[in-house]
Amino acid sequence: MILQATDVPADYVLEKDDEMSPDDLANGLGITPPVLKQRLAFGYIRSFTKGGDPFVCCVIDSILITTADEAAATTTANDFRMRAIDLGSIQIDLGEVIGDESRAFTFQQPTADSVLLTLTVLFRYANVVDAVEVTGRVGSFERTYVLEFARKQAERLRADAEKR
Repeated sequence: MILQATDVPADYVLEKDDEMSPDDLANGLGITPPVLKQRLAFGYIRSFTKGGDPFVCCVIDSILITTADEAAATTTANDFRMRAIDLGSIQIDLGEVIGDESRAFTFQQPTADSVLLTLTVLFRYANVVDAVEVTGRVGSFERTYVLEFARKQAERLRADAEKR
């Protein structure tokens, strides 16, 4: 139910493909592991990267959090949103709705030779919270690029739910 290699351009390689530890997930959401356990929340992350030196664009992260039910997913999505804002992200208008309760954020991080921009699209579908993030130098990618990956992920979640 998470982004696949076929969803990203051919010049991207799989960098990370792991379950998130309860501590990492809880820290990322700004909550505690016992709260995760209460929500039956489990996280998974898959990252793809496009090489190049110096780094220009892009790292694509797909974060999937399954929970016990829609209420737990809604609360978890709100935790994700609040944590992102607490860490300095700015909520922006997506211009379209993806899944349920979709939100988008930007985060800028200065580096030694440039500024990196991360654009995150966060949404819920049924009992699942999904975040698709693209990071690259400012100006190296467009919002539509990130929305394309988020749409693919939402379709995958919808197709999986219809199988049940």
